[in-house]
Formats: sequence, C-alpha cells, structure tokens
Amino acid sequence: MQHIDDSIDKIRRRIARSYWNGKLRWKPREQLLKLVYGTEPRPEFIPFQVPYMCRNTPYDGLDFWNYPSRVGWKVNRHDNRCHEGRCPPGNCVESNANEGLSLPYGLHAPAVSRTDGSIAPVNEKVAFLQAWLFFGALTEVCSICGLVFDFHESLHSGDVVDTGALNGLPIKLYKSSQQLGLAGSMNLRRQLHTIMRHMQLITTRAHEVDDEHEYALAECEVLLSIHVLLRIICLSLLCHAPHWELGPTDGMHIPLVQPSPEWRSVPEGLARLGVLTLDRLAQRGWCKSDIHLMRDEDVFVFAPYLKRPGAALRDHTGCTETKCVAHQIVEAEYKTAHTYPGCTCEFIAIDPERLRSALDAKRIPKVIISDDLELSLVDDETLPYVAISHVWVDGLGNPFENALPRCQLQRLHHLVNILCNTYRLNPSRRRRVGIWIDTLCIPVAPHLKEYRKLAIRLLAQTFQQSIAVLALDRELCLFDSRKAPILELGIRVICSGWTKRLWTLQEAALAVEGWSSTAEGRLYVQMLDGPVLWRNLDQTFVYKRPKAYRLLPIPDPMLDTVDEVKTILLFEMWVKTSLNKRLPSVHDLQGSSWDAPLAAVSQAAHSRSTSKAEDEPICLASLLGLDLAKVLSVQSTSERMIQVYLLLRELPMAIIFAQRGVPNFRARNLEQAPFRWAPKLLSTLENPQYIRWQATGERTGPIFHRSDGICEPDGFHFQHRGLLITDLHEGALSRRYILEVMDNGQVQEYVLVWLGGVPERPPSDMAFIFENDIDAYVAMVCIEEKRQDGDGNIEYLATLIGYGLVSKMEERHRTKVKAKLRGILTSSEQKWCLT
Repeated sequence: MQHIDDSIDKIRRRIARSYWNGKLRWKPREQLLKLVYGTEPRPEFIPFQVPYMCRNTPYDGLDFWNYPSRVGWKVNRHDNRCHEGRCPPGNCVESNANEGLSLPYGLHAPAVSRTDGSIAPVNEKVAFLQAWLFFGALTEVCSICGLVFDFHESLHSGDVVDTGALNGLPIKLYKSSQQLGLAGSMNLRRQLHTIMRHMQLITTRAHEVDDEHEYALAECEVLLSIHVLLRIICLSLLCHAPHWELGPTDGMHIPLVQPSPEWRSVPEGLARLGVLTLDRLAQRGWCKSDIHLMRDEDVFVFAPYLKRPGAALRDHTGCTETKCVAHQIVEAEYKTAHTYPGCTCEFIAIDPERLRSALDAKRIPKVIISDDLELSLVDDETLPYVAISHVWVDGLGNPFENALPRCQLQRLHHLVNILCNTYRLNPSRRRRVGIWIDTLCIPVAPHLKEYRKLAIRLLAQTFQQSIAVLALDRELCLFDSRKAPILELGIRVICSGWTKRLWTLQEAALAVEGWSSTAEGRLYVQMLDGPVLWRNLDQTFVYKRPKAYRLLPIPDPMLDTVDEVKTILLFEMWVKTSLNKRLPSVHDLQGSSWDAPLAAVSQAAHSRSTSKAEDEPICLASLLGLDLAKVLSVQSTSERMIQVYLLLRELPMAIIFAQRGVPNFRARNLEQAPFRWAPKLLSTLENPQYIRWQATGERTGPIFHRSDGICEPDGFHFQHRGLLITDLHEGALSRRYILEVMDNGQVQEYVLVWLGGVPERPPSDMAFIFENDIDAYVAMVCIEEKRQDGDGNIEYLATLIGYGLVSKMEERHRTKVKAKLRGILTSSEQKWCLT
C-alpha cells in the first residue's frame, strides 16, 4: 500500500507541475523563471549577519495580521490599495497626477506604537519589527507557498541571524507552490502582493530626509534585513508573473521598483545606516574615491559586508575623494613581483633591437611564449594575439628592461590558453596565439625614447586589433565570482585597482562593444574561477562563448518587463549603469550624438589616475581619437591639456561650470591665459556629471541655448544668455544680494548667493553667464574687452572670477539681504570669449 501511495503522490506532483493559475497545461510554465534566474542561479544579495533582537519576544507562529495586538502594539498605517493597487502603499499619486502632487494618507504617522500609549525604547520597537516583519512575514509566505522552512537551522543560531539563508528562497518558494498546483495562481499572487505592500508601508520612512530615530548600528542592520526580505518576497511574486510584460490587470504592480516621479520609497533606517557606513568603510581601509563614488546610492550600505582579501589591500591614507594614490608607483623604487613569495626564478628579456625593428616598420610587436617558456618576438600582422591590461602596482611591470620573471611568463601563458580554450578564440589551434603586454612590447631603454613614443601612438591600434583584452587585477584574481551576487561582482569590479587607472580606461574602452558599432565585445576580466566576458550591449557577465544576443519580444514602452523589475530588485541596474559609465566604448565616446565626447570621457575618467600627471592628456587624446603626435610634441601636463582642448575644438559650454562650488577653483584650472577657464585635469573633477547635467538641461529646458563653444588659441568662444551688471554695490562684495534683472523693460527680483571665496574688491565690469535659465547657477566673469564685428554684434572677452546661485525672491529675503545688484539680461545669442 505504501508503494501505491508513493506512486500516486509522485504522479500527483508531476501533474501539479503542469498547472498554471489553476489550469492544466501540457508543458510546465517555467520559461519566465529561467529568464529571471538563468540556467546558473546566483545568490540574490550580499549576505550579512544581524543581531537576534527578538529573542525575548519571538514570533509565536499564529495569525500574522493580529500579531501586533497580541504583543501590545498598534499599527497606525493602513494600505488603502487605492487605484487598484497602482499607488504606493501609504501614498495616493494617481489622483493628483495632473498637479504633480502626492497625497500621503498614512506615511505621516509613526508606523507602530504601544497599545497603552507608552513610549517604547527604540531597541524594543526594532525587536518587534524583526519578530513581525522578518520572522512573521517569512513564516506567512512559506505557509502560503507550502514550503517547510527550518528557521532555527537555516536563519539563526544563538544571538545572530544570517541573511545568507534567504538567498535562493524565491526559487524554493516557486517550486514548492508548483508542487501544490498553485504556480501562477491569482489568489497566491494576491496574498504575496498584500504582504509585500504591507511590509513596505510599515518600513517606509515617514519624513523625506530624516529617519524617525537615530538608530544604533545593530538596529539599522535589522531594518536592512527586513528590507532585503521584502525584495526576496517581491522576487517570489515575480516568479509567478503570467507574462513577460507586467500589465495593469495582472496584479503584479511592485511599487518598490515602480515609484512615481513625485514619490520614492525610502526604507526607515537607511539614512542613518549610510552615515555609519561612511565610518565603517574608512576604518576598514576603503579608498575615499570608492566611498565618494557610491555614497549616494542604496547599494552603498552593502559594501562593508564584502570580505576583501588581505593580500590585495592597499594603503589609502593619502587618497582623496577624486584621486586614488594607492596604486601609484615610483619608477626608481619599482620591483617586479614573482608569482609567489620567495621565488627567485630568472628574468627572461626581449631584445630591444627587435622591438626597434618592429616599430620602425609601424607594426605591433607581439610575444609568443613557448611551452618551455622561451620568448620570440613576432611582428606578423596576421598573428592573433591577446592584449594584457594590468595595474603596474600589482608587480607585472618593469621600468628598467623589457623582461619578466619566468614564473610570471608561465602564468601569462596559462591564463591566455585558458581564455582561448574557454571562449574558442583560436579555432584552428594550429597556430599559436601571441601576447601583447606593455612590459615586454613598449621599449624602456633610454636610447629608444622616440620608439617608446611611437609605441604609445600605436596603443589604440594595438588594443583594437587584438582578439581579446584580458584585464588582470590582484584582488579580482582572488575572487570566486560565480558564487557571488551580481551586486557584489559589480562593486568589486568598479572599486578594483584596475578601474582606478587611466591607462586601463583606454584599454577597456577599445575592447568594449558600443551602441554605435557592430563589433563584438572583447573585454575579459580574470577572476579566481576563470575569465569573465563583460558584454556591454546586454550588460551581462558571461562565462562561456556566447551563441548570440538573447532575442526577446520587443516590450511595450509603457509597461515594465519581468527582467527590468528583477534588475532593480537585485540592484543590478546600478551595476549596469555604473559599469557603462566607468567602461564606455570608444565608439560611443567618439560618436555620441547626445553627449559631447568631453562630457562622457570626463565622467569615465573620474577618480582615475596615472603615476605621471603628464600621461593623462595622452590617454584622453587616444580615447577621443585625437592626433597624439601633437600632444606628445609638448612636455608639461598643462601644455598637453591645452593641446587636447584645441584638438577637440568643439567643447560643451558646461565646461566653464565644471568647478562650481569647489573651494579655490582657480588652482584646479589651467594658469595660462587664455585657458584659465579650463580644468587642469579631468580625472580630478569633483563632480564631472555637472557637464552632462547642464548639457541635458540645455536641450530639455524651457529656453534652448547653444550647448557648445569653440576653443581657439585666443580663448573659448560661445553664445549664451547672460546678465550685464549695471549697478554694483560699492566697497567690499557681499555674499548675498537682491538681484534686480531688467528684461524687456520689466524688472524682476531674484536672490544671488556668491559661492566660495568673495573677492575683497568688486570688479569694475562684471557680468553673469547662466548655466541654463535665470533661476540657476551662474558663472561670474570680469569683462576685460569688447569686440564688435562687421554686423555690429558685440563679443565680450572675460575672465572667470567665481560662481553664484540665483533663486526666486521670497519675502523673507527682504529683511535678511540688504545689498543690491542691478543688471540687464542679454539675449541667448550673446557672444562671449573666456580667457
């Protein structure tokens, strides 16, 4: 009988797999699940441990919704599910869509309070939320889906709760519901959706800026674990999506990832955790430039939970928010590393005269490493080769001779063979694959200095013609990437030493495929578990040779797809956009129809550095496809940057605002006239996004301005709206002014705030240039000369002296601001030349 019962149960489970939303189907409905998770599912989130705060008042396992009243708590927020659940919980945004307003009907009140009216300590409140919204919600969801989940065995032991046990839960919940014939069930979706919205309602911050309490670190981490579980439940709901596109009648609206422009769900405790994370990362030796890069993103709070290998850590005490110096080298003190400590194997060198011969013929020298580790230099243009992109501080360089230790050559030989075999880069296998690495292929001998310059001029061609570019970074080579969430993989790549160097930006950009090119991507990043291909077009990491780009139905632009929602829930969207900014394609940098090339390259170069400042203009010129010979014809950093600006010629007008708000901005700009308006270096700009933002505002703002200018030997020429100051307060300048603007015979009042240091004496002839419209930032200039062309048009030659912020006049300003400025508004066609 037991055998018969087992067989019946097996048949029942097999049939149950074919049910979808209560209807029997011939094939299991798992294609969406495979599209969401792929064939090799990863962990969803970076695991971390939090205190088991509800030990004294654990969840009792009874009815989820009545739990608060059973333990003396009252819920002050309720989800009205207005507009059929399209509005976020606690906010109605649909009814006021035309006015651009939102109506908070519950978020203004504290989420929970004591039933007896007493004020509970913060730690007791957080312990209650952990019991109810973590253990209680998890118990309820598992019950709905029929999953038996051992909390004590999986989640917590002793005083600690491990969130790593939540990884993989969405698939387990789906499989369990499938065994019960509930996959895709509307009732199941409705129950998950209700719990999801309720958790979001209770844990959403009431205030736009501040948390309700100044939480301790442990309390913040507990609240973060509840937020992670909320995302896990959202993913579980997503597995039951009836279609690839999420329609308004599917009951799949997930407000956590679909907020309206007027409202955004901010979890309680996240702001405080962000402040505490700053200190934690600094104490653990993270670079200030990495912290600056991530600090405004939600993913920032997960960074402290990454275990970084001690062997790869650097000293970042001298780094700034815009520059990492931990990867700088001093050539005179440089030591080439062996593959392991204590190795004393011999160095094997390339004959520099062979390098001279290849470069004399304008050919790219390649190295073939034999099985017995003998080197041969080949300049055959048909030989396939892999270009190595590396960070010199990791020890793979050599400033004294074109030589590497035998152990390093063996390692390179092994890595290139694995790369070619994994991705079938050398189908014939009858011909060896060469290697190009700067250590061996760029001359370092003093008498070959001109050939070194020639090799540098060939760099773009070198990386473009390679069959692959293999990036080597000491920390990434110690990272087992397949077992990590995409978020962790993205943080590690973005914060690696390899992405902090300017030379590697050029090398990567030449290998990444672009939207404007048809070539496939060739950028591979070496990890502990093998080389990983970064595919820029579909923004994914690939571990084997891709057959083709996955073709999916063209989505309705008004609807979200399952994949889009999944990438937001898992923070993969941040990874994709960040890698796209940090590793742009050279095709897109040079051929963008939206961004000026300088705007895109300045953002990609942000916080990257070179050991020699004079190398930055060379890298930028190569990235932008400029004439490297002209840049190399001068020696100093300033002279080379001037050449870059002159060769680009057409620059975004926003470049004059690149240093706004920066103390002592003049020291950050070139000192030579007529280029004092231009940044000395693009990599050290504190906010390179200003250039892109301002250019976007010019295209989309209420008043269209010309967004670019022309860099000539006599200065930067452009046309833009400005304000000519006609009446200036005598004596020392004030920091705040009432600004009276004359426009078409009418006077309008604004408030001007001077940013940064205020000059002791006002310039005799001052003017303002608006960033976009009047109510915005302004560049303050001193007019030195007026030129008039044959048509009577006037061009003002001016020097940049400062920045200000113009805002609308309010009554409260009249009593606080006494000084006044008067000016006449120019047309948007006014000509300027900054010197």
